[in-house]
Amino acid sequence: MGKEKIILILILVLGLGLRLVNLNQSLWLDEASQAMMSSQPVSKIWFERSGDFHPPFFYILAHYWMQVSHDEVWLRLLPVMFGVVSISLIYLLAGRKKFGIFSAFFLAINPYHIYYSQEFRSYSMLAMLGILSMYFLIRKKYIWMAITNALILYTHYSGIFLILAQFLIVPSSIIYFLISIILYIPWLPRFAEQLQSGVNIDTYIPGWRNVLTLSPIKAIPEIIFKFMAGRINLFPKWIYAIYIVFVLGVTGFAVFLNRLERKLLWIWLGVPILASFLLSFWIPQTQPFRLLFTLPALIMILAGAAVRFPKTFVTLVVYISIVGNVLYFTRPRLQREQWRQAIDFLRQQNITVVVKFFDKFAPFYWYDPNLNVVTKIPFGEKSFFYMEYLTGLTDPDNKIKFEIEKNWKLVDTKNFEGVGLIYKYESRN
Repeated sequence: MGKEKIILILILVLGLGLRLVNLNQSLWLDEASQAMMSSQPVSKIWFERSGDFHPPFFYILAHYWMQVSHDEVWLRLLPVMFGVVSISLIYLLAGRKKFGIFSAFFLAINPYHIYYSQEFRSYSMLAMLGILSMYFLIRKKYIWMAITNALILYTHYSGIFLILAQFLIVPSSIIYFLISIILYIPWLPRFAEQLQSGVNIDTYIPGWRNVLTLSPIKAIPEIIFKFMAGRINLFPKWIYAIYIVFVLGVTGFAVFLNRLERKLLWIWLGVPILASFLLSFWIPQTQPFRLLFTLPALIMILAGAAVRFPKTFVTLVVYISIVGNVLYFTRPRLQREQWRQAIDFLRQQNITVVVKFFDKFAPFYWYDPNLNVVTKIPFGEKSFFYMEYLTGLTDPDNKIKFEIEKNWKLVDTKNFEGVGLIYKYESRN
């Protein structure tokens, strides 16, 4: 076995090891919703998700994966697998010894990719399919590229931006887009239903658009920063601001120095980000994780700079990755919402729970469907819990809390990271 293969195996082991850290986190809101929907029969996954703006591929894979276990660690091993395969694929895509090794190493330790390799959602698979599609494009295996692109579209709608970038790289690839569309025809009626829901999202959850997309001013720099540094923040804010400038400066320096596949990488990275930014004025779209298939382009830009100046850029990238990963692994506030812990606590109390939403949240259905959760003030109850989760959207003026405190007194407050404050009220009488 050659030295290069040994190094690649070590990188894969490192990448796997980092993606197994803290894998037993609670499922957060979207993951619980994913798990609930994937638990349904395949016919329902295909035909009865008009209110959910996602294609069916990952849901169906997850459905069969969940036949083995519903444990959080097992569920997350599915995206972990896609994350590790992505490391192998980016090495093959880079195609040069140092370039391939640096690309694989930088993706293996990338905090943002690690985070979404642990997310029981489609994003890790989306990134893997994106690399595979670009590999087929560069190798001129256009039929395989078209089939992969169809799978991308069945995974996430933002995949259309990758196809747009490929057309700009190889204009003749538009012919093979027709193959992808033909393979996609069975889903088009469902896509039309979901598109209508996505366009009208503000009518039934006011303010939800602001959660799903970034503001136009900070969209592009925030995407690049998160791609590099992960889902982190630092206190005080002035330190965080300095760190953002540092990370963006390193990225800009790498872009300037990279000489390998410059046009391809620029289009792969830039076109989807710009296209999603423009589309976000109509449909919420620009959260970075929806564009995870562009992250490998940025990784390869960094690797191209490292080929020229290995000590400098390996040191800088490793430093940024260590900061991002250590913060993520050690700070509960940067991890997923602690729904399992919150529901365990509420189950022990055995009293009514009030939420301000049109239904109880998906984690309740997942962790304890029998818990007494209501969406209106339980007049007549001597005591109950009130959850503050998402009230910034559903009750921004705190009207329900004001109404509660007219008749009940606050006796206790619990805080669960991500889930937020849970208040216990008792009757004044």
